[in-house]
Amino acid sequence: MIINPDKLKYLLEKILRNKDILIFLGVCGLLILVVSATFSASPKQVVKESNQIQQEQMYEEMVEKKLEKILKEIDPTKNVSVMITFDDCYEYIVATETRKNVRSEKQDGNRISTEEEIDSKVVIVQQGNESKPFIVKKIYPRVRGVAIVS
Repeated sequence: MIINPDKLKYLLEKILRNKDILIFLGVCGLLILVVSATFSASPKQVVKESNQIQQEQMYEEMVEKKLEKILKEIDPTKNVSVMITFDDCYEYIVATETRKNVRSEKQDGNRISTEEEIDSKVVIVQQGNESKPFIVKKIYPRVRGVAIVS
């Protein structure tokens, strides 16, 4: 199919004259951008997030079982159930590279002007095809409450 350049030019001029069509096309373009950004999460990323959630749940279950074991050792004749609630989530401390630049200048004989510039960047580690921040420390969530039934 060959498109006639004159016909294409005529259609473009017609579209540009009609503001309603131009606004509609702009809104459609924005909608396409928003929808594509929303559904652009790769399957690998979704799997990693679910693995991380599973690891966090395993940690919470492990802490509950340890507490149950300790309580059963105190009185082995009783059946003990434990439920622990934790604060929101884990915290990750990432490595940063910080550069500090200090300049001092003497002005007017007595006055000293000091300028300090601090530049901080997160250290990124390349693992295969992906890059992620280098985690220095993982802080586990604090225990918010404990329920014990015996």
